[in-house]
Amino acid sequence: MLTFSENPESAEQQMRAIIFYLTAFAYIDGDFDLSEKIFIKHYISRLVEKRADDALPDGTEVEVRNDVIRRFVTHFHEVFDEIDADIRMLFDEVVAEDEKVEQFVYAKLKLRSYEIFQSFDRHSQRQLLATVEELINADGSVHPAEAQFRDEILELLESKPDPSISAAISAATVPVAATPIAEVVAGIASNDPKDIEIADSVTLRSRESNHPFFSSEEHYSADPIRLRRQAAADHELILRCMDEFNRQREAGKGKLAKKKTVDEFNGQAPFLDGHTYVHPVGSNQKSNQKYELLVLGDLHGCYSCLKAALMQADFFAKVEAFRLDPIHQPNIKVVLLGDYIDRGKFSYNGVLRTVLQLFLSAPEHVYVLRGNHEYYLEYNGRIYGGVRPAEAINTLIHHMPQEMFEAYMMLFESMPNVLLFGKIMFVHAGIPRDKDIRDKFVGLSSFNDSDLRFQMLWSDPSSADYIPDELQAQNARFPFGQLQFERFMQIIGCTTLI
Repeated sequence: MLTFSENPESAEQQMRAIIFYLTAFAYIDGDFDLSEKIFIKHYISRLVEKRADDALPDGTEVEVRNDVIRRFVTHFHEVFDEIDADIRMLFDEVVAEDEKVEQFVYAKLKLRSYEIFQSFDRHSQRQLLATVEELINADGSVHPAEAQFRDEILELLESKPDPSISAAISAATVPVAATPIAEVVAGIASNDPKDIEIADSVTLRSRESNHPFFSSEEHYSADPIRLRRQAAADHELILRCMDEFNRQREAGKGKLAKKKTVDEFNGQAPFLDGHTYVHPVGSNQKSNQKYELLVLGDLHGCYSCLKAALMQADFFAKVEAFRLDPIHQPNIKVVLLGDYIDRGKFSYNGVLRTVLQLFLSAPEHVYVLRGNHEYYLEYNGRIYGGVRPAEAINTLIHHMPQEMFEAYMMLFESMPNVLLFGKIMFVHAGIPRDKDIRDKFVGLSSFNDSDLRFQMLWSDPSSADYIPDELQAQNARFPFGQLQFERFMQIIGCTTLI
């Protein structure tokens, strides 16, 4: 049996990890049958009994012991049901157009199992492996997929970081913390308070309930003639935004060339070079300008979320105040991290339209970055969503003119991917694959490489220190480890990823 932490919270997390691990293995053969479910529930009961025997003092009454076991068994059986439901939900997750859902789920389960395995000491690892062997034999035979999954996990655990990662491990002086903020912004930061401080969350009250900026709110009409007029207006808006992107690019063209770290831009004006924004805020800046950043990501057609955030932050009043008194007022910026469309009802005509209007009304205060949902493909003359499911385009493909979706595809290709704001890097997903960092990343201009840009729309942070190349290569939504993140931040001179 496994050895558990004496800390109740840590022991709870260990139990949850074990239950996930066993449930993941049960799914691998594509048939989570009754014998496997019975085995897991029985094993949970055995674990709880052992924990009770270890934790309860000698002489505890049998009735008290049995009551404790009963309550905890019920609790962890509920945890098992939750984990089972969570894994089933993975089969409904968004994947890239050329990927299979089963492939994504397999890689996701392998990653989480790898992370869990690393969280245990060697003795507990051996005990967990023995339990896995029991589980995969619970139905009377070992399915080839289960055996393969087990062997792949073992192989991953034996893999070693490349020398540059090992150097980052020895050079690291502070731990790296992954911090979700209100499910809108995910940040990974060093613990140096000079870099960034994550404070407690607060509730912002809107000073006003509305603003004239939102006077043009308009849902798509069911009338075909009016819908075409609406589409024409949106088409013109798209073209104007691409013109503004191109104007900014022309002014910043080539400024990333031969630059290795963000510190090399101290004292310079902000610019856009290719698909990369740079906004220096280093110590060599001529002014002591203060900045306020409003960061929003994954709005996914939730127009009310976008409007509420802008109103709660008092964005429009702060822009006006800065324009009137730039010396004393903070320079407010809205950083939009992508995924404006799909899932919600107001993708094109709510979130995306408003984001583009916002950008044109105050381009010096608004950064529009691309998400992985802003990814369309053309095949045999028709435009398709590059992720599945792609609700926005699939809902309107038979109602809107073809040139609209062509324009959206061009707009998405035109959107910048990265904002380097001082020592903070803003991007929709994460960092490139380790192999491609080694092979292709030669300086900050590499942020404009099309392959690296695509990877940074999809990658995900992992709780593991290091993710082997093999695991990163499995699909578009690949993980990266905390030490890999730390090493990449060192390369570009940043400390924080949002």
